[in-house]
Amino acid sequence: MTNIFFKFWRIGSLILLTIVLLFCYTTLPDSIAINFEDSGNPIGYISKQQFFYWSAGVILGVNFLLGLLENALSKINLSGVLQNSWGKRPGSVQTFFKGWVSAFLAFINTYLVFVLLGLYNINSTDDQMLDFNYNYLLILGLLILLILLVFPFYRLLATEAPNED
Repeated sequence: MTNIFFKFWRIGSLILLTIVLLFCYTTLPDSIAINFEDSGNPIGYISKQQFFYWSAGVILGVNFLLGLLENALSKINLSGVLQNSWGKRPGSVQTFFKGWVSAFLAFINTYLVFVLLGLYNINSTDDQMLDFNYNYLLILGLLILLILLVFPFYRLLATEAPNED
């Protein structure tokens, strides 16, 4: 059941991310501020086209690479490594990895939506001033990312595999 939820979230977040990227591309100024000094004044700019191509490349690259990771993880046989109930049920391990990659990718896509909206918020005004502290978003995203990276090891090594019904 959770795999279906994460798969829909993954697809929905990719669609939302594409819409936000296109919205940002059409509404942002030709020169986008990306680096700021301590006082909040911009010191580094990129062109709108560069922003679009780099953003689209990162989005497609991350989604493609994590799709390859999902495919590779579903083919791994961990029965020799896992001595608990997960090692005796390879179907459960494959299902778990597919759900985990979907959840991980859904989180990354959702996080990138907030990054693009933050960049849009900074650059949508005429003066392009960094007047709001976005550090909490970076810290929160990093904490969730670390939890998602540690979770598979904990789940496979410290819990019992669910029944394959």
